[in-house]
Amino acid sequence: MNRNSAISCALRHAFGWLFFANLVGVLLAMLLCWPDLGAELGELTYGRWVPVHLNWQLYGWTSVPLIAWLFAMYETDRSPSAQRWARAAVTLWSVALVGMALSCLGGHTSGKIFLDWKDRSLWLFLVAQVVLWISLERSFRHNRGHWQGAAYRWRLLGLTMLVMVPVSLVMASSPRTYPPIDVTTGGPTGASLLGSTLIVVAMLLALPQTLRLSGTPRHGRWLAALWAVEFLLFLLLEWRGGTHHEWEQIGGLALLVPWVWLIPQWWSRFAWPAHSLFWRRAALCWWATLVITGWLEFLPGVLDQMKFTNGLVAHSHLAMAGFTSSYVLLLAVALGGETLGQQLRRGAWWWHGAVGGYVLLMLWCGWMEGANASWMTEMPLWRESCYLGRLLCGVVMAVVSWHWWRSAMRNEES
Repeated sequence: MNRNSAISCALRHAFGWLFFANLVGVLLAMLLCWPDLGAELGELTYGRWVPVHLNWQLYGWTSVPLIAWLFAMYETDRSPSAQRWARAAVTLWSVALVGMALSCLGGHTSGKIFLDWKDRSLWLFLVAQVVLWISLERSFRHNRGHWQGAAYRWRLLGLTMLVMVPVSLVMASSPRTYPPIDVTTGGPTGASLLGSTLIVVAMLLALPQTLRLSGTPRHGRWLAALWAVEFLLFLLLEWRGGTHHEWEQIGGLALLVPWVWLIPQWWSRFAWPAHSLFWRRAALCWWATLVITGWLEFLPGVLDQMKFTNGLVAHSHLAMAGFTSSYVLLLAVALGGETLGQQLRRGAWWWHGAVGGYVLLMLWCGWMEGANASWMTEMPLWRESCYLGRLLCGVVMAVVSWHWWRSAMRNEES
């Protein structure tokens, strides 16, 4: 891949954000091990660094590879004008993430997790999204003569739907709006978890064909119909509301379990590049673990003991560092080519080992915390050991992400 292509530019930025977000994660782990270090940071407290870590992981490491995916779907690199707009969009996106971090460190946020955009940082991010849309629209106009039938219609539909993203962000980040919650825990309902995960299911289903892989995609309409039925059930359950003690919410979340088997079956019908095999397996393994453990943790008795403990930290890292990172790494090797795929294999087992260790340590912490609140004042040895283990896992992930960033910077496959 040409180093100056829009896709290559996006991947370089993505791996950079993974590294910097992990550095902040290491800082947070150090502050939990040695709280007195916080005195050296003044007003830059733990609470101000947390949204920086979360948002750089979500809008940097997770989102920017999806932007590269959009560039591939709309074949942005075929139009010099679209390429210029695309690279500008990626640069503005990163500038907006820096602006968001400065806003959070200054104590100026919306107060909503993963939606901390407010005032100037919000408007800067909206500008980046508009520039991104312009790059895709220019790509669409330049390439529409090459697309026929469904390929043309799906891209037009996608372009139309993306217009609503800035509007949705403004509404979602407003303190005056909030989704339905489980009143017994203060967390999301089973329906909310179902709805958000169905978006991930749609992305998993769409991935092979959007990468233009050859294959025999049988049963595609049946899978699409199943997804649509489950989405309608999500809307019904979300409207009704409820708690994790009600069978409707438990059963609704269980609708995700069949996708643990259906997604691998669907992917197996396509001819994937050989160098993507490792990350396909990793993504599917983490996906199965995430769905099954997520449903088990939602059950009455389990959620009551794990909620608002490090058990939630374990689940979020299982989702982000485990599944989501494997998914975007699969995207990166599919879009970046064989050379990048080979480079990203270096450190891969260290990454998965560190993520697995992190998740297990925090699960143990969460269960012990939920059983006895004395850990907050007595600082028992098991807690201190787990926190030091978490710090070590974070350091390993930061080192691996540094190597991956350098690999993306050097990737000049033609």
